[in-house]
Amino acid sequence: MAEASTKSEPEIGCKHYKRKTKFVTPCCKKIYTCRFCHDENENHSLNRKDVTELVCGNCNKRQKVQAECENCFLRFGKYTCLQCKLFDDEDKNQYHCDGCGICRIGGRDKFFHCPKCNMCLPIKLQNGHKCIENVSRANCPVCLEDIHTSRIPCHIPDCGHLLHRTCFEDLLQSGLYTCPSCQTSLIDMALVWEHYDNEIQMTPMPQEYKDYEAEILCKDCQKYSLVPYHVIGLKCSSCGSYNTTRIKTIRPDGVQGGSNDEAVQEDDE
Repeated sequence: MAEASTKSEPEIGCKHYKRKTKFVTPCCKKIYTCRFCHDENENHSLNRKDVTELVCGNCNKRQKVQAECENCFLRFGKYTCLQCKLFDDEDKNQYHCDGCGICRIGGRDKFFHCPKCNMCLPIKLQNGHKCIENVSRANCPVCLEDIHTSRIPCHIPDCGHLLHRTCFEDLLQSGLYTCPSCQTSLIDMALVWEHYDNEIQMTPMPQEYKDYEAEILCKDCQKYSLVPYHVIGLKCSSCGSYNTTRIKTIRPDGVQGGSNDEAVQEDDE
């Protein structure tokens, strides 16, 4: 008895996408599976929206961009977006966002497009995020790579500035806990501030400096305070943060120093 045919659709794709077609790149007239493969091998970038021709992965027919091969009728990707020239056989809950102008992953029902931020954000942030105009149309402040079209998930701290999640994790591992764009604390620092409180309590200032004060600006709540001067840290009287910057130092006699340490260490005359 003859065995049943087990012929299946061609397994075509790359490390970036599973798809059954390749691009004819308009910039250098070469054939690549996706724009990332192109960019990794060329000294210029490909805008996939400029692509006008495809090559079928089954019959090698060169043709205009379309969802199915005009020769063998193979569908190039289970998910197809002709606006973005995107084909993908993997289910990632893809959807096209007209506001962003690109395809996103994760499911349309889990995201909303914020017109001021000009990007898709998780539904849970719809009524509680800080809007920054066109926030995603800039590079990650850590790696300086594009955020808007990046395949790397982004992290959204309370300050609203974006950075790649991998870059955010690298910052924390390096002991850097403030936003590279605005210097606001990236995580809850309450335990660290409590440690500062204990250190200050156990480390009294020398007698000649114990009545010094400092005018400070808090980088977390953006409020000014007049607080006791201490070399370990200057605590915001509004929110309790030590993520502050000293504007000036005030001696008990009213003489004001600058924001550098020399102003505190100067000799009395």
